[in-house]
Amino acid sequence: MDYGLLTFASTYGAIYAQKLLEPVTAVRVMPVLREISLGCGMALRFPPENLEGVRQALAGSELKPGDYAFYAISGSGSALRAEPL
Repeated sequence: MDYGLLTFASTYGAIYAQKLLEPVTAVRVMPVLREISLGCGMALRFPPENLEGVRQALAGSELKPGDYAFYAISGSGSALRAEPL
């Protein structure tokens, strides 16, 4: 996995999660990849080594598991793979 990606059902969820996760890990807002194309169109990218910290932070938040989804992203360009975590 090159990086982790979080997608959201709503823009509110993406903004809320960004503020929640900034103390936990480096996050970058980006558009949802067309290979996934789910949710509100916003995603958060994070380093793979921080996956467990991201999971714990979200589990303790007001967001419900159906409000977001995790993906493992590998490769780039035409070789990009997005797999649900």
